[in-house]
Parts: sequence; C-alpha cells; structure tokens
Amino acid sequence: MITSKVILVRPYAFNFNTETAVDNVYQVNPEKTSKEEIQERALKEFDRAVEALREKNIHVDVIEDFDERTPDSIFPNNVFVTFPGKIFICEMYTDNRNEEYDKILPQLKKILDYDKAEIVDFRNNEGRVLEGTGAVVIDRWNNICYGSLSKRCDKGEFLKFCKVFDLKPVYFKSKDRETYIYHTNVLMMVGEKFAMIADELIVENKEEVLKSLRESGKEIISLSQEEFDNFAGNSIELKGHDKNILLIAQSAYDHLRKENIEKIEKYDEILPIDVETISKYGGGSIRCMIAENFFDIKEL
Repeated sequence: MITSKVILVRPYAFNFNTETAVDNVYQVNPEKTSKEEIQERALKEFDRAVEALREKNIHVDVIEDFDERTPDSIFPNNVFVTFPGKIFICEMYTDNRNEEYDKILPQLKKILDYDKAEIVDFRNNEGRVLEGTGAVVIDRWNNICYGSLSKRCDKGEFLKFCKVFDLKPVYFKSKDRETYIYHTNVLMMVGEKFAMIADELIVENKEEVLKSLRESGKEIISLSQEEFDNFAGNSIELKGHDKNILLIAQSAYDHLRKENIEKIEKYDEILPIDVETISKYGGGSIRCMIAENFFDIKEL
C-alpha cells in the first residue's frame, strides 16, 4: 500500500528543541545563529518542499502552526499515523511534543473525517512512548512493522501497536555514537521493491531484520556510515503518476554512492529536496516532515 496524499505542518517557531536533544544526538545546537534566522530558513525549505511535491502531483495538505510552544511541529509523522479509516495517536517522549496533537487537531479534522474514523489512542501517563512512524517503519505491502527499540520506541507499546493493526513485529536494537538510535526511520526506509538500511549499526537481531526484508521480496540497499550520517535512511517512497517517487534530502542524495543511486533508479524516480536547516537543528530530515494520508484508501 502506497499513497500520493500527505499532510505537512508549516512551522511557526522551528528551532533547536532542548527537550528532544537529550537523546537525539543528530541535533546541532546553534551557537551563532539566531532563532529568527533558523525559522526563516526552515520556512523557505518547507515551502520549497511543498512546491516540489505538488509539482509531482502529490496531494499536500498543509496545517499551520501558530505559536512558539512546539518547535518540532514540522515533524508530524511522530504525532499521528493514518490507516484506512483509522487514526493512531502517539505518546511522545517530551512534554512540548505531547502538546502537538491537540494543537493541530482542529485543522486535522478538516482533512480527515473524524466522524467516520476509528481512533486508536496510545497516549498515557506512564511514560510508555511510541513516536509514530519515527519509532516504527511499516512495510504496508506485507504488513510487517520494524522497530529499533529506544526511549522513543517502547517494546511493549510496539508489540501492542502491531497487534492492534495486524502487523508482524520485527524489533531490534541499533547504536550510533555509543547511543541507541532514537528513531527507526533514521536507520531505514522500506519501499515497495527495495529497502535502504544502515544494517552495520544494528547490534541486536540484525539477521532477523535482513531475513524479513529478503523474504518479503525487497532488494536490500545497505547504507554506509556516511550515507547514514546524511540521513539517507530518512527518506520515503510516495506514489507518483507513472513511477513511485523516492523523496530524499538533497544532502543525502549528494552522499549516496553511485551504485546505490543506480539500484534505487531501477524502481523509483528520485526527488531530492534541500532541508539542510531542518535536518541540522531538528535532528530529522525529509521523511520526518511527511505524515502519509492513508485514511481514504480502501483496504484490499
């Protein structure tokens, strides 16, 4: 299952989030760059991304953030996840990220038909966190769910999520810079015909992950440390007009090895988008900005 409909949140006060920086080692603390300059750059990158997607006939709904409480609102895929007729609401790791869902809800209700929706709400007061399609990577063609366990991907919540949505769970652990990788979608992506994964960073259950990818018919594209560092794993496949589209950060594309580009182009058109500011200060890239909209798709 693949979609050509996405939901993005236009930032109001994007910046380095001190709360999430506790375990997101990919955020860079701005020392000489003002908050105003960072927001201005991020807004330009966001608007160019929306324009590039629409030029490829991707339907983009934009939600407008409106105050400074939520510096990471540009990453809505962590906050809610859609399935045909269903909406999953996520428990977030930090307080300011837990404010995002209720804040965008009035605008989200104009996009998704909540009157007809089955709501699955995992929010809780016990600190059991599962940050949406940051914490999990779903193979929607084969109903398999991959999760790199971390503070943002609680094992119990991951298994409960898989049971609720009838997905086969494949969980593992991965490390970079002596720290458990905070989001699965930084490490890997799964498309219709291929998967990109920095498999050398998996420290537990690596063979189970690779076996699952192989048995589900994916060509495995292994990412080097340099490709991983530039967020090549944090990409997403969307449905194009004639061919699927791999949406990837420009910096990630610039650091892809030639042989990996050739492997991808067997299946997809590659669409690189510059999100340098967002990646640098947010610690996430283009995939994190995309909340896929599967709500109106009929299940097979």
